Amino acid sequence: MRKWRVGTVSMGASLILLGIVLFISQWEGMGAADIFASWWPFLLVLLGVEILVYLYFSKQENTLIKYDFLSIIFIGVLGSVAVLFVLLSSTGIWQEIRTVVSAETKVFHLPNVRQSVSPEMKRTVLQTGSQPIVIEGGSNGEIQIFGTYQSLSANDIKKQEDYVAMNIVGDTMYITIKEMPRKEGLFHTVNAMTPTVVIPQHLSLEVRGNYNSVLLYPRKLAANWTVSKAEDVQISLDKNTDILVTAVTRESLEDGNIAWQRESGETEKTLPEQTFKGKVQLGDGTHHIYVFDSQHAAVHVSN
Repeated sequence: MRKWRVGTVSMGASLILLGIVLFISQWEGMGAADIFASWWPFLLVLLGVEILVYLYFSKQENTLIKYDFLSIIFIGVLGSVAVLFVLLSSTGIWQEIRTVVSAETKVFHLPNVRQSVSPEMKRTVLQTGSQPIVIEGGSNGEIQIFGTYQSLSANDIKKQEDYVAMNIVGDTMYITIKEMPRKEGLFHTVNAMTPTVVIPQHLSLEVRGNYNSVLLYPRKLAANWTVSKAEDVQISLDKNTDILVTAVTRESLEDGNIAWQRESGETEKTLPEQTFKGKVQLGDGTHHIYVFDSQHAAVHVSN
């Protein structure tokens, strides 16, 4: 009497195929998971063919068929893992996992923005978004925006419209710095952007923050600037300028190398609780920088 053990041939063939897959993935640099997920149905086909062959021979002669349960369990585990790969791939979870595992954040340059300023333009409104921003006074008569961003892909920002919007209404230029693209899902990614905005020194500027960090370098300012709703405002001044800085913050005022002075007539009783108001004046204080509705402010004066 011939004795057959169904499952042994399938397990042996599965081990051989699994070894070949792993060898190919190492030799050719291919993803073992992708190869494994693609050939797993062959395991079921192989086991089914083996059962049919054994049943065929059992009719031709007196054959005792037994099942090798350990081998079948082994094949079942391989098949289950492969099915899991397929399910993860079809739902997009597998791609999310691969992205996170192989993620490498790089720094890219923002597309440069250059906008000429007409003589009729008197005012600029800058909406910063939540990212930190650097604002500098310029003397060449045009608005410029540039900087860097950190991301997993250089395709997040390919042109200036991807991160900035500019509109002219009457004598005012409205500039909106957009938020970086964010990928939501099981493993979400958070990108970062640090733009620098150069504003002509003769234009009035209103900065509308989003509780972010704002760095100001007004240089030879020839207009008034205001900053509101910022988390932290750092102002760097040249000692030879004529600038008056007034700040009303919800946390303590700081200074780099010049002291804040409380304005005349202001007392602790006239200010709301946990609100600080002070000023720094250089020269005649011809032009004004006003910080309000913000958490913290500091002035640094260079020699």
